[in-house]
Amino acid sequence: MTITQYAPARLLERALVAFIGLLLVSLLIIFTIEPSIYTTALWPGWVPTERYPWPVLLFLGALTIFLCILMYGILHHWRWLFWLIIIAFAGSVIQIPVEGLQLLGVFPRLYPVWYSLFRGGVGFVELAFALWMIQTYRQQGIWALGKKEAAQVSHLAQTKQGQIEYRRVGQGQAVLVLNGGHTNCHSPLGHEPFFLAQGYQLIVPSRPGYGRTPSSTGKTAEAFAEALVSLLDILQLDQVIVVGISAGGPTALQLAGLHPERVSKVILQNAAVDGRYASGMIRVLTYSFFNPLLEGLVWAAFRGLGRIAPRAALKSLMWGLTSLPIDQVLSVMSPDQQQAALTFLQASRSGSGFLHDIHHSSGDLSRVTAPVLVITSKYDGLVDSSHATFMQSHIPHAQLFRSEAESHLIWFSTHDQEIQARMRLFLRS
Repeated sequence: MTITQYAPARLLERALVAFIGLLLVSLLIIFTIEPSIYTTALWPGWVPTERYPWPVLLFLGALTIFLCILMYGILHHWRWLFWLIIIAFAGSVIQIPVEGLQLLGVFPRLYPVWYSLFRGGVGFVELAFALWMIQTYRQQGIWALGKKEAAQVSHLAQTKQGQIEYRRVGQGQAVLVLNGGHTNCHSPLGHEPFFLAQGYQLIVPSRPGYGRTPSSTGKTAEAFAEALVSLLDILQLDQVIVVGISAGGPTALQLAGLHPERVSKVILQNAAVDGRYASGMIRVLTYSFFNPLLEGLVWAAFRGLGRIAPRAALKSLMWGLTSLPIDQVLSVMSPDQQQAALTFLQASRSGSGFLHDIHHSSGDLSRVTAPVLVITSKYDGLVDSSHATFMQSHIPHAQLFRSEAESHLIWFSTHDQEIQARMRLFLRS
């Protein structure tokens, strides 16, 4: 399976690229046939001695580069370019009557009749493109890629330990969601629709080093657990269900172990016991590419790859996240799941948080008294099943559910409904 763009986006970009490409070829042909048109337009009154003067050649070279950049930007859906093209093309409404008045002799005729007709025709085409793009924006957003959803609102809480960014959504019993590595409180990941449908409210903080939560709030899982208690006090929440995802697992377990009175239940999704999941090559790659100096460039490159070659981007995402052949994993994902996984990739950032994650520890698991549901994937290529079995054997009230999910990203799996059913049973028990 492949991820495809919306058909209107493909049609618009192809039409624009074809138009600009034909325009470039036409300008080169005009220069070959009648180069004096360019000298008249650029320097009125100048009569060069040579047929193809070098200043005009330089101008055409710069114009060619500019039009090639335009085509590249269209293919890559540069948002600012969308508006620039609309403004430039809408301005053609002035060019059309000007050319007509020149042909009628009202204005002085500077160019041959055929060239004036050509300019007028280009003006009509550009005006039609401007109207098309405006209509596209009104119905389907910029480049017909869908309208932007209302921005999710996050809040900042000033706890005793430091600032915490968090998002709060829904009503009902509170669920504290601790997202995994490379994510923040806005990351489009997890079972948010599931919990909201069950009547829960979600408290989703950005862990230290991610989003607007500084590292100083708590570089260790234990320190951030204490900060989370302060956050619960500010929000006047006596007790919460905690969901720990991947690298968020140690913080979830520290919170449940240090403050059992604040945690009613714990759900762990492919969660790590400690930083041992990031050993060997993963640890080397973390320090090399996900340090605060380079991680922004790395994720920007991933986002660029996602726009140019979505399937290749997904393959790069799945590397290290599954023990199955990557093509096999992608083949069973629906187009919606592939798009959701790609959206997750494009929203990821590491900040300084992932460097903290690989050193986190869950502490003494025997202190955890709340019921715990440990969900693990048999084919997780990042956090292997030894973490889940260790938690099952060391947490007094732990239940282990082994899923057939094809990768670490269990939310984008064909077995997600089974996972949701198991969580629903656990929450109701």
